[in-house]
Amino acid sequence: AGAPDVAQRSFEMRHPEHGPHGAGPLIATRVTSQGGADYALVAELSRRAPPESFLHPIMHLVAIILIGGLFCYWLARYLTSPVGKLRAATQELAKGNLSVRVGPAMGKRRDELAALAVDFDLMAERIESLIDSQRRLLGDISHELRSPLARLNVALELARQRSGAEAASALERIQHEAENLNEMIGQLLALTRLESGSAGLNTAQVDLLKLLTTVTEDAQFEAAGRNRSVRLEASAPCTILADEVLLRRAIENVVRNAVQYTAEGTEVEVGLECIAGPNVDEGREGDSRSNQNGRGRRRDAADGNAQRYAVITVRDHGPGVPADALEEIFRPFYRVDDARDRTAGGVGLGLAIADRSVRLHNGSAEAANADTGGLLVTLTLPIQ
Repeated sequence: AGAPDVAQRSFEMRHPEHGPHGAGPLIATRVTSQGGADYALVAELSRRAPPESFLHPIMHLVAIILIGGLFCYWLARYLTSPVGKLRAATQELAKGNLSVRVGPAMGKRRDELAALAVDFDLMAERIESLIDSQRRLLGDISHELRSPLARLNVALELARQRSGAEAASALERIQHEAENLNEMIGQLLALTRLESGSAGLNTAQVDLLKLLTTVTEDAQFEAAGRNRSVRLEASAPCTILADEVLLRRAIENVVRNAVQYTAEGTEVEVGLECIAGPNVDEGREGDSRSNQNGRGRRRDAADGNAQRYAVITVRDHGPGVPADALEEIFRPFYRVDDARDRTAGGVGLGLAIADRSVRLHNGSAEAANADTGGLLVTLTLPIQ
């Protein structure tokens, strides 16, 4: 329908003509055959396709961004995951866990990060071997020294029986040095057991107030002969689950160290408090700044179910410790001043043993210089 009219117009106008149609528009054009006859060619065009929706390219873009983002996230995780594992292993190594290894966590990776993990494991293995050798050497030497020391004591007693009064002072000096050597060997053995982890904990409920009272009384007896004193300041009783023998040795070492270095005519102040908080590290950080006057630290619990801690403070009135040595004094055989320590009779093991003993109880030991002078040592123990 409509084709004859369009064809007629194309003959008359001598150029293509358009016309309407139901299914689609018509177009007619005049053509001439090879024989010279004129014809009108009429064609029906299909309806024009509707224009594309505006959202269609946006959806394509969103899909591309989403797929690209997922791929980039996977690639970033693939590249950074080994770095995170290496970082965690490094932190464990810094905490003293020498058995940490990161190679098995790398899976089948064969890139530079996997090679770095292999090098890290070799380093950790070498460090663990060296530390274990040092611990075994200390333990073996300590055990071997006990036998000649026992023979020395026997020979000393025989010399006393056979010598006259003129040799008494020299023999007394020999006995004094032998006792110091025996004490140092005992501390070395204790430190070796603590370092190797062979010192098992015989845990029981320990009344810290009662334990501190006993330690303070013993320390007061020793300090009285040196024109010093020890005083216990306790705000409330506190009971924890701990190894009483190990914990007593730790506290005694800290108190005796304070008695050695506090000035004559002054007193060593020993405090005890029970604090509560969701994070004891936050409490220590704030309290170490605001309570360096030697008094006990307080921290109110915002939550009744928060972890509770027993905090033991020992403060002397001595010369203190240089700021860069506050963390080093808990290292075995560390001396702030060799001449002063030798005069005082210390060998640098007391605080190291105290630190290891407290850490075996999942606690921590810290030292800070008090604002008005002296050293403040804080032992923090979790209450089960």
